[in-house]
Amino acid sequence: MAKKILFVEDEKLIREMYSQRIADEGFKVFTASTTDKAEKILKKEKIDLVLLDLLLPRESGFDYLKRINKKNDKPLIVVLTNLEGEEYRKTTKEMGAKDYLLKTDYTPSELMKLIKKFL
Repeated sequence: MAKKILFVEDEKLIREMYSQRIADEGFKVFTASTTDKAEKILKKEKIDLVLLDLLLPRESGFDYLKRINKKNDKPLIVVLTNLEGEEYRKTTKEMGAKDYLLKTDYTPSELMKLIKKFL
């Protein structure tokens, strides 16, 4: 059974590029441009890993991370963002994120290696 990954990203081009690469590796990929859409997917699917951007419309990734952490059956969460800063990294890790990755530091291939390591 393929592992399920939810990619929460508001930029369509980035969402499509990464989700295609993830799917090509044999994972089942779900995408959401907002946290509301992500929440609907999480209610229907048993997601193994969430790739979460922090800069999202309506509700930030920070707020969503807080909300996810209140769940009993929460998925593994990896932040994938352009928001640089050690304070952001520290805050999200304290909030339960497994890792904090900058989009500019990882090619899709490098990201796939990390995803496989996490799962």
